[in-house]
Amino acid sequence: MQIESVVIPAMRWVVNRPRVADAMFRLDPWGSPFSDAFVDDPMVLADEIRASGPVTWRRLYQQWFVSGYDEAREMLASPHTGTSNQIRVILGITPYTKLTERSRTFFAHLLLGTDPPQHTRLRSLVNRAFTPRQVARLDDRMQAILDGLLAELDSDRIELMHDLALSFPSSVIAELFGLPETDWPWLRRVSATIAQLTDPIRSFDPAEMDATIADFHERILALAEERRAEPANDLLTGLVSAQADDGDRLSDDELVAMAGIILIAGHETTAGMIGMGLIHLAEHPDQLALLRERPELWPNAVEELLRWDTAVRSVPRAALEDFEFRGHRIKKGQNIVILPQMANRDPRRAVDADTFRVDRDELPPLSFGHGIHYCVGANLARAELNLALPALVEHLGDYRLDRSEVEWSPSIVLRRPERVPITPGTAS
Repeated sequence: MQIESVVIPAMRWVVNRPRVADAMFRLDPWGSPFSDAFVDDPMVLADEIRASGPVTWRRLYQQWFVSGYDEAREMLASPHTGTSNQIRVILGITPYTKLTERSRTFFAHLLLGTDPPQHTRLRSLVNRAFTPRQVARLDDRMQAILDGLLAELDSDRIELMHDLALSFPSSVIAELFGLPETDWPWLRRVSATIAQLTDPIRSFDPAEMDATIADFHERILALAEERRAEPANDLLTGLVSAQADDGDRLSDDELVAMAGIILIAGHETTAGMIGMGLIHLAEHPDQLALLRERPELWPNAVEELLRWDTAVRSVPRAALEDFEFRGHRIKKGQNIVILPQMANRDPRRAVDADTFRVDRDELPPLSFGHGIHYCVGANLARAELNLALPALVEHLGDYRLDRSEVEWSPSIVLRRPERVPITPGTAS
């Protein structure tokens, strides 16, 4: 039995009992990663984490943690690590053990949980479909979708996540994929449920998950059959027709899992960045004023927002073999957690790393990963952020928000606000 089979359920038990969690983490120099303060701002423990070094073994978690920029970049691209073993471990604990075979197969086939040569094969096929041309064809539609959502915003008080941040990227990815507009609300509901699979510390209802995945499976395969009969200029047609030089194609299970990772991960993270973008710009009025004065800085500002706060809180890996890394001996089977936000704000690499500056242009963030698991939808996400954030800032004028009213998702994997109440101001 692997240690994670004990550690993960134990952590879940502790998290659900705040008093026990407080007592357990009180003596740990890093404090509690499940506290409200840490959920609100992962950098609240930056000094403590940095003091442990850019690579450190934490006995409490039975994991290595990587927080340095160079170290994280190297680890993300390391051939000595993988992700599939962690999927197998997670599938061996409750409530994952209660899932149907269809749901378990769906989870196991997600691109983020596969290693070479399977990952190489799947990535090659999806790259044939998810091309820059597919993203570029959406320019006009993205603008139209955004304009429609902006027009519906209340003039007195909005809740950013519900009113726009979740709707915009989910509608864009649905349009790219080829889902009919009547299915866009369905996608948001499905996404909210299936995203729970990514966080083993938080529980979910296996019956609800099975029903949701079964519905998703049937809907995607029905649409795929339609595209085989009548191809269209969309991503689903590309995935259905993607064929390697040797004739290899995606199986039905692989097609559904690929649709899942693109449709669901493709908008959850972007929604989070839209919400966090408005929060951080409000908290740095001098930088917001600079953007209003020099709108040509928006591409830099988007990169700075990605560096400053990441939509992915932690990136897991497992050692495939014993190997040396930056003076440490990492043993086969040990888990490794990369902390992208800590890495992005590594003071050894970024000038004034803990200063938010929209004209910064010296360090590419690791917010979309690095190496073979680099986010397949990074270009689309950047295009959405570069369109949505300037439009929101212009539409909302000198908007106001109270950070104490912001509610955050408790996930240890995905970081995004669940509620961002905003009071619009005078249009700029």
